[in-house]
Amino acid sequence: MTVVDDRFPRWFESIELEPESGRFGALRDAADAVGSRLELGAALDLVAYAVGRTSPSAFSAVHAAVSENDRMFAAAAGDLEPRLVATAALARVLENDDDRTAVVAGAVLSADFAGLHSPVEELPQLARAALARRFRGLRDRVALPDMKLEDIFAHVPRFAGEMAQPAQQIDPLLRATKMLTEQLTSTLATLGQRFETRLDAADEELDILWWAFTAQGGEDRSRWGELNAPEATLLRTGLELADRHRFKAEIPSVHEILRRVLGSRAADEYSVAEIVIAAAEDVALDDVTPGPLLPILTSRAEYLAFKDAEFVAFQSEHSWMNSAGRYGVDPTIRRRGDEIAAQTLRELLLARALG
Repeated sequence: MTVVDDRFPRWFESIELEPESGRFGALRDAADAVGSRLELGAALDLVAYAVGRTSPSAFSAVHAAVSENDRMFAAAAGDLEPRLVATAALARVLENDDDRTAVVAGAVLSADFAGLHSPVEELPQLARAALARRFRGLRDRVALPDMKLEDIFAHVPRFAGEMAQPAQQIDPLLRATKMLTEQLTSTLATLGQRFETRLDAADEELDILWWAFTAQGGEDRSRWGELNAPEATLLRTGLELADRHRFKAEIPSVHEILRRVLGSRAADEYSVAEIVIAAAEDVALDDVTPGPLLPILTSRAEYLAFKDAEFVAFQSEHSWMNSAGRYGVDPTIRRRGDEIAAQTLRELLLARALG
């Protein structure tokens, strides 16, 4: 039994549905359907909807999935039922081990950073578990497959003996040989890809550890010293760590690494607005489509847009914050330094995964 199968009844206790009811079954099937059909580009919308933000496309997908088995379903976008279905669909995706899992996990943790929460309180915990499982999976030893090749030639007639008929034996032999070649080619290709992935994962880990080591001392010390503005240091740390990730998921030990690299700044608190105002022009980050799950990159984009001299002349000091609020972002939230650096990394990985 999966985590979702085990916890689904408890998650839906708040809407007082009996597990044996038709509506309960329709909601459970809808969660499975939405999770299995979720495309990479729609992951952020579904997470945003699950944590309370508006997303017509996500609600439409949930409503259509429930209506397939319950034509009487008439919940509104703001009701609890469809948000629970969206959350259960995300939990279902988090049980897998693919790029969708990495993006959904990152988006869920971004929502947690922004103070946005789904009706299922353990969703961030499931996201962290999925990232840890993916991390281990990429680095697992490559096991040689158990290839059963002995049966391939079982039906090829023997050449020897009085009953030998070489003309009739050639075709079965060719077919068996072709089958053997195809199986070996497929197996070697799979092994080659798996070895390449494991090497990339090992290189990623070494790159990150070496970066963390050099960032603490030596010639690279000037980038992290007391002469640097702490706000710029936080953004630059997140950027440099993102550049060393080779997969779409953050490594599970990111906070431990950041605390070692940032030192005392890891525990200091800053608002997103303070970081953006002080460092937006000093640290070049990726351009993104603004959204509630990208609070740092969205705030930076809005701040830079409003900093245009001709435009700002007619605006108040906080206009860019109000503009960021249109996307569901609150630039006044305060977080520790290591959390801000980790969130910068997370948002960059999400932006790059989604192109």
